[in-house]
Amino acid sequence: MDIEIVRQDFLPLVERIAGLLEEGRYNEVKQEVNTLHPADIAELMGLLDPQKQVMLFRLLKKDLAIAVFEQLDFEHQENLLHHFTDGKVAEILNQMSPDDRMELFDELPAKVVKKLLNLLEPAQRDIAASMLGYPENSAGRIMNPRVVDLKEYYTVEQALKRFRRLNPPEELSYTAYVTDAERHLLGSVTLRDLVLADPEDRIGDIMNREVIFVSTDDDQEKVAQIIQKYDLLAVPVVDREGRLVGAVTVDDAIDIIEAEATEDIHRLAAIRTTEDEYLHAPFFRRIKNRFIWLAVLLVLGTVTSFVIQGFSEVIQTIVALSFFIPMLIDTGGNVGSQSTTVMVRGLAIGELEGRALWRVALSETIIGGVLGVLLGGIGVLRVLFLRESPLIGLIVGSSIFAIVFISNLIGVFLPVLFKKMRLDPAIAATPVITTIVDIVGVVIYFRIAQIFLGL
Repeated sequence: MDIEIVRQDFLPLVERIAGLLEEGRYNEVKQEVNTLHPADIAELMGLLDPQKQVMLFRLLKKDLAIAVFEQLDFEHQENLLHHFTDGKVAEILNQMSPDDRMELFDELPAKVVKKLLNLLEPAQRDIAASMLGYPENSAGRIMNPRVVDLKEYYTVEQALKRFRRLNPPEELSYTAYVTDAERHLLGSVTLRDLVLADPEDRIGDIMNREVIFVSTDDDQEKVAQIIQKYDLLAVPVVDREGRLVGAVTVDDAIDIIEAEATEDIHRLAAIRTTEDEYLHAPFFRRIKNRFIWLAVLLVLGTVTSFVIQGFSEVIQTIVALSFFIPMLIDTGGNVGSQSTTVMVRGLAIGELEGRALWRVALSETIIGGVLGVLLGGIGVLRVLFLRESPLIGLIVGSSIFAIVFISNLIGVFLPVLFKKMRLDPAIAATPVITTIVDIVGVVIYFRIAQIFLGL
């Protein structure tokens, strides 16, 4: 079945498969699904109810079933494991790639992981136990140890024979890594290099000695950034002694980037993140995740009321000044949110380091000043359009300039400050920056008004 047709006609396919399963027409189900890509089958299963997921999975060919299981979300994997015997679970776990298996283990309670470890074959148990010894969210937890390792003295012909014998997974079949007798990483050689070289050439003569690598303790986000920066299909992982222990592949890097982006987006909206995906978390946990930050921001928001109350004398002098408070704080919040978003994004992808950071800060300072002048002018025109006095126009225009300029600076430097404090810069985003700018904006507005009114 053509994959494009499947994607265009996916929902009818889901309904058809569900109907066939209801009617017990299992041979027809096999014919439908066993020709599909594992990712499409995983997506299809995610749209079925839990019981039908189990039924469909049992109908898959063995190798295809393992590939599909690795593609499933954790909640669907967990559902399947609950419905299988220990023998079936052991079969799945032993056939999974070590990195995908470790991703599953990271989501499960410690007691369950301990039980599942006992179902593994001795060799696979040793691999899993070794990976569990590395810090969470580190390269050691997401690497695949099934790399092809070669020696400098191998001939190209010997290297190709080793490729065939080790039979690496597809994502690790394009590059081999050269090590010494103690498995210290010396270089790399691609399968293309081997195919194009003379069979009698030595690996030491054709390998690349300037190999890019990461350490087992490196954060997974850093690993993903390295793969992205250097356009790698895989990056080798070495332990603290420089010995090759595995590699992280580009498919894992994509998953990491997606997970980190989701986390940042949640924090941009002041949603407290957890290890679970927000939409898959229990109902009351989702309420808790949102309530904590909203409660904090609500308390901070009351500061604005106290500030306005403290300047009641100014408002009593010219009541019309109160008409423009929403416009001023909204403008400051919008400007601060824009600059914060730019900074958080730049910090997240590593673009703002050293001099680049100060260049952007200077540029944003100038931009803040220009925006302040332009928006201040619009503010003056709006006051005059409402037929208020030119004095109020001057106060509003000057306040907009100051608020925009300062809000832009806060938006630039607050994420940087959070990063220096080893906090996620995304925390400084939209709701937080808006609340801070509201307080600052009101203070600036009434202080300028006091100056112009001589109070």
